[in-house]
Amino acid sequence: MLELKLLSSLHRVFTDECPDTEVNCLSCFENEPLSFQAAFRLKEGGEEARTLPVYMRVESELPVTCYLVGYVPVLHTDVGIGGEHKPGLFGDMLLPKKTNPRILDIPYPWSCCYFEEGEETTLNAACDSWQSLWICVNENGKTLKSGSRPVRLVFHSGLDKSEIGSLTMTVRVLPDRLPKQTLKYTNWFHCDCLADYYNVPIFSDEFFRIMRSYVAAAVRNGMNMILTPAFTPPLDTPVGRERMTAQLVGVTKNNGRYSFDFSLLKKFLDICREEGMTYFEHAHLFSQWGAKSAPKIIATVNGRKRRIFGWETDAGGNAYTVFLHAYIPALLDFLKQEKLDRKMLFHISDEPSEKNADSYRRALDAVGDLLDGYMTGDALSEYLFYEKGLVKTPIAVTRTVGDFVGKCPHLWCYYTGGQIKNGLSNRILVTPPERNRMIGIQMYQARIEGFLHWGYNYYYDKLSQGLYDPKFEPCGYNNNPGTAYSVYPGRKGDAIQSVHQKNFHEAILDMRALQLLEKRRGREACEKLIEKHFGKVDFFTAPASPEQLLAFREDVNREICG
Repeated sequence: MLELKLLSSLHRVFTDECPDTEVNCLSCFENEPLSFQAAFRLKEGGEEARTLPVYMRVESELPVTCYLVGYVPVLHTDVGIGGEHKPGLFGDMLLPKKTNPRILDIPYPWSCCYFEEGEETTLNAACDSWQSLWICVNENGKTLKSGSRPVRLVFHSGLDKSEIGSLTMTVRVLPDRLPKQTLKYTNWFHCDCLADYYNVPIFSDEFFRIMRSYVAAAVRNGMNMILTPAFTPPLDTPVGRERMTAQLVGVTKNNGRYSFDFSLLKKFLDICREEGMTYFEHAHLFSQWGAKSAPKIIATVNGRKRRIFGWETDAGGNAYTVFLHAYIPALLDFLKQEKLDRKMLFHISDEPSEKNADSYRRALDAVGDLLDGYMTGDALSEYLFYEKGLVKTPIAVTRTVGDFVGKCPHLWCYYTGGQIKNGLSNRILVTPPERNRMIGIQMYQARIEGFLHWGYNYYYDKLSQGLYDPKFEPCGYNNNPGTAYSVYPGRKGDAIQSVHQKNFHEAILDMRALQLLEKRRGREACEKLIEKHFGKVDFFTAPASPEQLLAFREDVNREICG
């Protein structure tokens, strides 16, 4: 009654198109998450077989979590990479399904119906469209026992409980463990977007409840650093305008002297640490694209709250310099007490360029030596800017990161939705999943220490205008679906994970597997294996197919265990 196919996590299922390739055996290490898909469609067969409620049961000794891949309407796909799928529905949302809930027999006026108790995501198979289930084995990366074990998926009719199809994936848990993640990985976390979308006061108890879900989803997928709005981040803001105030540090100014309250900042840090976050990223100390102004900062002055700095404040002027020389030492003292002073990345200004090098240098002069010895870095696209000694840790855009490779002791990389042509890896939904995942191999090859992306949950359009729901308007930001967010907003304040988020996490897992192979066989063995599968690799190297990348990863696993 059902057409069923087992697919990897890199095979994309469209409503009218399902890959011919089937995958029925995959391997992972004892502490590694593993994902695959089960595609399903109702067979055409007469007037009555148009649609059918179904439910699926999992039979396995392994820990399994299930999701229905939800479709989002992508209106623009012509991004110039060749072979783009036409506009339409793209599977990206991972809608949680309970694993094996109790089946209830509910009387119906003309028959009986069977329901999964407490299930919000129901399945309805249709004869004219493919759908898929996303299956995660060991999603939280716990330690499993090694050995081959089946994961059997059994599909039942929701009308009479009869079995109507089954699939079995063999999962080989290999007798070794991936090393701890060394890559520092951040997607900018936008607190104002959560407050706006859910219509809750920012930093209220309800806000923090919602935030916790979003942080947990980030950590589950390899993100270990989070943007921390000590002051309202001066990002994507039109000159002369303001984003919602998102300021964790309380500032008081009396008789020209500053004092600081870090209690709200500590609450934010504590929640993030409780969910597993290990690194933090201080909001930029100066305005974006040139460091000409101070960020918006609210203070209590003589008993009244008001904005004391903003667009009108000269970044290198005396007033803001005096503030920084009071604030930064106080912050570092607080971070030392929290044992986080060496786990905080500080930014001066986002995406400076050669044309605003002078204002960036003035901003550096305002900070002086206050951050010497601490982790500092900014997103760059020009090597010359780094060569002048203006940035300690360059975070180079993937389009030009090759200019930095081998010349920087601590090199990071980043991309936006624009870095996609000529084979560049990207995570926008139009990108083939294997190209999304390829960046793990590229970062290993280039010895990249960190990855930054500007949008984890950015639900505004350009320059923070408007508010959109990516479940219904995934192209809401500049027609680049998926570039501004890794998670979708759930209606109860829960973060809905995405396929493109999972594929990127797989890239990090590949990187860790290569590090394990390097530990076992040496760096040269890793580089030879990469070249065997992909030739000479740089950031413009794209895999030809999902099968090519999957074969590489299985080869890595064999080399480790051989």
